[in-house]
Amino acid sequence: MKQGNVAVQVLALFVPNNSHAPSICRNQVTKFLEIQKNHPEYIEPYDPTKHLYSSKDGKTQCIAAFENSSGFCSETDSIDVGLKELATLKKKLGPIAYISMTWDGENRFGGGVGSKTGLKQDGQRLLEWMDQKQIPIDVSHASDFLIGDIFNTIDKKGYTLPVIASHSNMRYITDMPRNLPDELASEIIHRKGLIGLNFFCHFSGGKTPTDLLTHIEHAFALGAQSALCLGADFFGDIDFPYIKEKYKSDKCFYEELGNSSCYPRFFDMIRQGLQIPEVAIEKIAYSNADSFFKELFTKQSM
Repeated sequence: MKQGNVAVQVLALFVPNNSHAPSICRNQVTKFLEIQKNHPEYIEPYDPTKHLYSSKDGKTQCIAAFENSSGFCSETDSIDVGLKELATLKKKLGPIAYISMTWDGENRFGGGVGSKTGLKQDGQRLLEWMDQKQIPIDVSHASDFLIGDIFNTIDKKGYTLPVIASHSNMRYITDMPRNLPDELASEIIHRKGLIGLNFFCHFSGGKTPTDLLTHIEHAFALGAQSALCLGADFFGDIDFPYIKEKYKSDKCFYEELGNSSCYPRFFDMIRQGLQIPEVAIEKIAYSNADSFFKELFTKQSM
């Protein structure tokens, strides 16, 4: 992150859909807080009132997020117990960048990518709680049916919480269920949400790093100039052998774009490959996400 000049990083509390999810999540909350306590020379909590650092000597501000709501509410706990646990964790963590309802499968809240299951009753309760707290709902791992139900529920109930896709590319370019179809991407753009470019190579084409440029071009054609940001999804692929089995490949990221140090190289790639102004590149790099979160956390603190 230091080599890539990362000023703000979302650190997702990730859990699988199993009975151990809540204990795994609590352990990750502890680790998230320990990172800031034990490494103050590198890491500090996110502060929306601060300007982004432009120097590589600057610290990285970190924001927590929940990637899978099973982390605070198992399949057997009551939803009231789960929401109470979420409130407790939020007090410890501070600002929350977003919450995803599920990950790679169906749970008590709704359907995961590729399924035909939409929003369930407990998902409605969670969405209501999130609206009250103004925490964005992340749809990157949601089924198309769940995303549609989320939009419909927001409109029907008059909710104002933002909808984002934290790490999803364009399905029109790479036909993968994890990518956004045009109609859902356009809806996020219309609602002034964020769409994070995912660097996982199988979601951009898998052939060359420049595949990502075609996703940027298509997103821009949909009007995403003020919505597109970085959602690289860098993870320790050595810890997820099942991912390699699922995609029948040992390669999760392009060699040139394999971790956060690649960002300067990536933006040079955009300059060379796309005829877009520098201000558009700056929006992808930081200003879209910076504006979104500063406005968001002003509301969360009210």
